[in-house]
Amino acid sequence: MSKADFGFATELANTMNWNMAEEDFQFMANLEPDGCFVAFQDRDAVGIATSISFSKVGWFGNLIVKEKYRNMGVGKLLVKHAISYLQAKGVRTVGLYAEPTLDGFYSKLGFTVDENFSVLHAESLGSISFEVLPTIGKQQIGGIQSFDTRFFRGNRRKLIESIILEEGNLSYFKSESKGVVGYVAATVMDKTAWIGPMICREGKVDVAVGLLKAVLSNLAGKSVYLVIPIKQAVLVDMLFSFGFKEDFSVSRMFLGKAVAKNCIYMAESLERG
Repeated sequence: MSKADFGFATELANTMNWNMAEEDFQFMANLEPDGCFVAFQDRDAVGIATSISFSKVGWFGNLIVKEKYRNMGVGKLLVKHAISYLQAKGVRTVGLYAEPTLDGFYSKLGFTVDENFSVLHAESLGSISFEVLPTIGKQQIGGIQSFDTRFFRGNRRKLIESIILEEGNLSYFKSESKGVVGYVAATVMDKTAWIGPMICREGKVDVAVGLLKAVLSNLAGKSVYLVIPIKQAVLVDMLFSFGFKEDFSVSRMFLGKAVAKNCIYMAESLERG
């Protein structure tokens, strides 16, 4: 995918009501210049796919095919092409988020369902009280990245830096005597925000609650989204009490060994894990 394809990719994505902009594909291309693909039938662009590598872990993101070209093998071709690209870069595990209707499609390509996540949305967030927590700056990036890698199993430093060091975005961390025990980041736009990634040590629900409240307290009036495991009942119930509702659910699937285990986890996005 080149810059000239961003318009087509955006138009196609928004036939699925994904509310994407060309800047979204530019962001992906900046992170993984050779990991976004366009499928053609003769000279006509008919589908797109995105992927990203984090050393040993890769993520398969958007997959969209023009309606009249569906059920013709285009989607399967794009997925296989992306997997081959990621594996050639040394990726051992490929993850993705799939809507339930697509579990069977990805299962036939070797992916296995790991667990279920909810995409939550608050239309206009209210005021929330919070504990003051330290923010993440350049000096803390190395420690946060090491902590993230310990649980995610892939090196997401470039992605983490692109979010945390961008002016206007939010990020907080919590540490104890043995070091970092949790962190959270959020991408903030004019009227909307997306919370994630977040990772906390297993059992540190109180830390996760504090981190989320610190972020949410700065997002009053905005339309806020996040992706969280359904099994994190304490956090889900808290978010519901703040006005969040489930837009839809997805399955996290892996080709290879599952990652982001033994921790409290929220996705950075559906496209990048």
